[in-house]
Amino acid sequence: MLGHIAGRPSPSWDKIQAVVVLLMSYVALRKTPAAGPRPFQRLHNLLNKYTPWQILIGALTMLYATHHADVLLGLTPAEPEKKMFSRRYTRGYTRGLWILSALDAGFFMSQNIRPKILRDTMSAVFSVYYLFFPKRALEKNNMMLKTITATHMRRSWEKMLHPVIRALTWINAPRLGVHKHIVLKLSKELGHHSDALVDVIVFFRGTEEELARQEALLLDIPGGGFVAMSPQCHSDYLMAWAGQTGIPVVSVNYKKAPEHPFPYGLNECFDVYRLIVATKGGCIGFNGRTQPRIVIAGDSAGGTFTASTMNMIIEFGPELPRPVGLLMIYPCMQVGLDFWISNSDLAVVEEEIVRGPIPSDHLKARPGRGDGMTLNSKAAFMDDQVLSSSFLRALMVMYIGGDPTLDLKSNYLVSPIHTPDHILAQYPRTYIIAGEKDPLVDDSIIFMAKLRRAKRTASADLESDTLRIVSGVSHAFLQMTSIVPEMNDLVKVAGEELMDMLKAPQQPQAEWGHASTQSLQDGATDLVQINLRSKTVSNPRQVSPFVLKWEEENTRDAISTYEHRRVAYLDQLGIDSHED
Repeated sequence: MLGHIAGRPSPSWDKIQAVVVLLMSYVALRKTPAAGPRPFQRLHNLLNKYTPWQILIGALTMLYATHHADVLLGLTPAEPEKKMFSRRYTRGYTRGLWILSALDAGFFMSQNIRPKILRDTMSAVFSVYYLFFPKRALEKNNMMLKTITATHMRRSWEKMLHPVIRALTWINAPRLGVHKHIVLKLSKELGHHSDALVDVIVFFRGTEEELARQEALLLDIPGGGFVAMSPQCHSDYLMAWAGQTGIPVVSVNYKKAPEHPFPYGLNECFDVYRLIVATKGGCIGFNGRTQPRIVIAGDSAGGTFTASTMNMIIEFGPELPRPVGLLMIYPCMQVGLDFWISNSDLAVVEEEIVRGPIPSDHLKARPGRGDGMTLNSKAAFMDDQVLSSSFLRALMVMYIGGDPTLDLKSNYLVSPIHTPDHILAQYPRTYIIAGEKDPLVDDSIIFMAKLRRAKRTASADLESDTLRIVSGVSHAFLQMTSIVPEMNDLVKVAGEELMDMLKAPQQPQAEWGHASTQSLQDGATDLVQINLRSKTVSNPRQVSPFVLKWEEENTRDAISTYEHRRVAYLDQLGIDSHED
């Protein structure tokens, strides 16, 4: 209150107010009679009949009743919260959000404590406290989001490095024969973007000798909003993939924004790929005799880098061997906060729906106000607990770094959703998985629709490209594998997909042709005609029955689902709608 009176609310004023209240309490205790002012003396005599235990429980009960008076008296409607959690998310994902929110609040609370051992101890204590008071955790997190910094994000998101959490992850993780850090040296003289040292981590369930004989690998680009989270923060599912597949997993610890904004981290990921290819895996422990088959995978910001790295590989030319597959998990394909789907993007999605097998009724009752005014997922889920609109804005500003020369409407290395069709037509087998309630889900929907359109126009393979929208979840579900058992099935599904991608033989170099584009002459559409000198080798999906059953029960097979968007939008306006 004092800060608002002064016209400058700040933590400093909050501290002054807390000190003033404590001093006033001290004066009240020391300068007044022991029984208190006259009205309290009668109360004092009354309380003499009760024990200290009864007084304590009674006082706490009265405090709790006062704090929840609005709920007890029905003054606060509970329906919006019911819609937000009971309707929007699955039970398991809701429990995961509860735990992650408590951990975030606990780590935020302890971030200024020194030394580190005391900070780690208190962060665990505060997190336990917030588990019992989830609304206080939400209040704390929402307050932090208003002034979020890269330091705040790293302290919160890198909670997987906490000794207790690392111990729990290690207990549940498979036992790997190889788990090592390797420092790769990049040099401009060798054609790389910069002279730099890049740290990678290799996970492999076999021995060093077996690693040397491998002919395939997963190159993982970990997410973290472009600003945080090293591969160790993702080690739970990376180790699970290494144990499940028997394939070496190589995760890149690229430099993060805002210290290294676009395109520094992206260039490092591309350069690491080039170095692995140039040495035939020798830089990570392979014997270097054969060119390894590579799948590039990434979650969130790592999914963005996966697509952007693929664009750079294609632009480099046919002399650079291509990966055999891409796995992108809830990627951010469009850097920006536009809340409306453009007419051109909507047309691409509608075209794919008409072609089937996507049901046409998914576009019925979509929210909007006419042409060009269809709400996208960033608007429909702008109150998301993981990726609110204010949080997304902070991440994107840090990543772009204030570069005034970037054209966010066309730069397809920043926003892969703008990738030209002649590049998309050369993409290998692609698997994208995103949450139905994720603010970024439209990025995946539109990107997959454009990818299918480009390959169809080029008469390229369409059968292997897959989009799966997981029902009832939002962002960051891979970070919940240790606390939400059903998310382990999702990790297993992705592992099966990786193994299926890498079963295919490596494409011969001659099979990768140059693509050229020629705009249609009528000017009535932005479609392009693509001519490939030779087609890409088909790599159809042949996944296990487990994967097919899981997808049938937990995902939507449509390119786009707009009915849930309508419900979420009406919820924000306080308009009741039918259960979805």
